[in-house]
Amino acid sequence: MLRAVSAALRGIAARVTSTNATNCITSRCDPLLNSIQQREFGALSIAVQKWAAVGPTQHKTLNHAVTENRLALPTEPINVPVRTVIKFSMSRGKRQTVKTVLKRFYRLNWGIWIRTRSGRHNKLWTKSTSRKKRLRKHVFCNATQSTLLDKMVSKYWKRRHYYVDDPYEPYHDREEFIITRKKPLPYS
Repeated sequence: MLRAVSAALRGIAARVTSTNATNCITSRCDPLLNSIQQREFGALSIAVQKWAAVGPTQHKTLNHAVTENRLALPTEPINVPVRTVIKFSMSRGKRQTVKTVLKRFYRLNWGIWIRTRSGRHNKLWTKSTSRKKRLRKHVFCNATQSTLLDKMVSKYWKRRHYYVDDPYEPYHDREEFIITRKKPLPYS
């Protein structure tokens, strides 16, 4: 796919006869072509953001040249959502919790994080009864995800909380696993 895009862009640059448009396309497409050939998507997004900085008159000729081959490039920069941890807050100098983690995940007392299945409310009329039953259940995050989520929340959310009528109460203890066991094994 990336090779096809780079070949199409090279074809566009070769077909444009106007020197002004040719200079514009070659100067703007060189970083784009290089990043496509190197297959570095981070460099590609930077090149696309630089592409958006082209003036409106150049955009017009560029988009006209691009639409001849039915290849459209974005005219605005791509914004990728980033949820990073604030390591030192401005007011108290402490780590801050990423709020979206608390909305989407729940931490059990023995350190694992659980989440609901994605798409559990979408198009329920198309899903079978057994599939809807599976979608209502929670699933564990793996160890890597749990470590990452632990880094994204403060110490407050890592300690045990007691809630009235907590539906997760039986799952906070993990007595069957020897590392997380609190009570000693009974002698037999």
